[in-house]
Amino acid sequence: MAAARPLLGLLLAAGLALPAPAQSPADGSIPGLTQVVSPGPEQIAITIYQDPSLGTGRLADFQDIYFDGESGLALVTEWRTLDVPAGESRISFKGVAEGIVAQTAAVDDLPAQLVERNQDFDLLSPGSLVARSLGETVSWVRTDPATGRETSERAVIRSGPDGVVLDVGGRIETLKCSGGAERLIFDRMPSGLSDRPTLSLRVRAPRAGRYRVRLTYLSVGVLWAANYVARINPDGQTLDLSGWITLKNTGRTGFANALTQVVAGEVERGDDTRAVVTNPVPLSPRCWPMDTTTSGARLWRGVPPPPPPPPPPSMAMAPMADAAGEIVVTAQKAVQTDLGDYKLYTLASPTTVAAQQTKQVMMLQKAGVRYDRVYLYRLSPDDNAEADDPPRPTVVMFRTENRERNNLGLPLPGGDISIMEPNVKGGRLLVGEGRFRNTGVGAPLEIDTAQSVEVQVTPRVVREQKIGGNRVRHTVEVAANNNKAVPVMFELRMPSYEGLRVIRSAPRHQMKPAGAVWAMTLKPGERRIVTLTVETDW
Repeated sequence: MAAARPLLGLLLAAGLALPAPAQSPADGSIPGLTQVVSPGPEQIAITIYQDPSLGTGRLADFQDIYFDGESGLALVTEWRTLDVPAGESRISFKGVAEGIVAQTAAVDDLPAQLVERNQDFDLLSPGSLVARSLGETVSWVRTDPATGRETSERAVIRSGPDGVVLDVGGRIETLKCSGGAERLIFDRMPSGLSDRPTLSLRVRAPRAGRYRVRLTYLSVGVLWAANYVARINPDGQTLDLSGWITLKNTGRTGFANALTQVVAGEVERGDDTRAVVTNPVPLSPRCWPMDTTTSGARLWRGVPPPPPPPPPPSMAMAPMADAAGEIVVTAQKAVQTDLGDYKLYTLASPTTVAAQQTKQVMMLQKAGVRYDRVYLYRLSPDDNAEADDPPRPTVVMFRTENRERNNLGLPLPGGDISIMEPNVKGGRLLVGEGRFRNTGVGAPLEIDTAQSVEVQVTPRVVREQKIGGNRVRHTVEVAANNNKAVPVMFELRMPSYEGLRVIRSAPRHQMKPAGAVWAMTLKPGERRIVTLTVETDW
């Protein structure tokens, strides 16, 4: 049989050699139709929309969030130069985002009629290469682990990729089951595969010409979240706040030197913003217990296992380069502007958001932000501690108003926040973490961060009375204890419920958006009792 064509130099991770391109179109194109290929964008811009429910902590956990076809949303704009012939042609935009929502794609500045649009999303992978080559003849190359000598045989692929079965002159073998190094060399590229995500358009142009076009589309799999660090100052009354934009590209398509913006605010989405995405097809060996599927008896000959991989380089020698999975922190800062009812943050200069990369960009820095530390307990009308129950902890809440007088006064996209407090050695330690929603200028900012066992509460229902129908009246006594050596601000809150009404209380309460609130200062070692009577429909 004819010898295999020379290897092109690209070996896939599964030991497969990428074949040379076929002479005839292998992309499903119409024979005789002129092919126009745009290898990639010359310039790119990306605007990433916020999912307010997604914090930075969850963002780090979602390595494969993109593959559901809907998580993360971005508007991608690409500029490309095309040489378009007169008449009908097929334009292939290679290198579009892998999560492209193809039905949203639009091309501007191209004087041609759109005839057909296709998304070529069956990407090249070891598994897809085998799956599309069933019945094809390939070269099976093996390396003797003892001598390093290579042998090559022609074989027909009978099944795969979940266990590749080869017919070698009537002898049945399976790939990756001999214990030594193996690979397949393919004579040609199967039709319908692409090494990069591709959007193709079939157009009809009245005249030939060179055009600089703008391709715009929505894509999933690109996300952003806001996160903050609050450093408590030694005065105990102010903090320094820094905010970061965390960008995460969960796909396998990078955005190089992109003009990057993020939008704060929840955007309503429909089913038409769901992408058709495909996972890489894996190549999985399926071996018999004796590590061979050769027909006929062939016992294991004691082939030694491959040597262990070399140890990773030390931190001092590790290269500092953008790589998949790496978190990159940039020195530039985002500039905030308005976008209707949303807030738009624009990075000061183009940045690269590489495939499967997480990048952080400075959003804001505010020094000397005034705040209150409040010890909070949220009470329900039937909250009752038994006689032998221990006191209940309070929630440590950091509170301020988003106003200039507190050294804030700017839109704050919701996100995760870490609170750092100085210790006796002059450093700072983490004392709590919290989360808050999008907060506009002038709005209160409240962050629950931790629990305190030094400021405790004991609620007790002292009377319960039915007053007609489903109405029930509760009288509750709440004992608050400050076991700290300093005064503290304490708040008791009863959130608003439908049908709930506070009849009386001592001390008196205030009605706020959070519900009924009893606010007081507890001296060191002080114990205070709040008595309240409420009616509910429960």
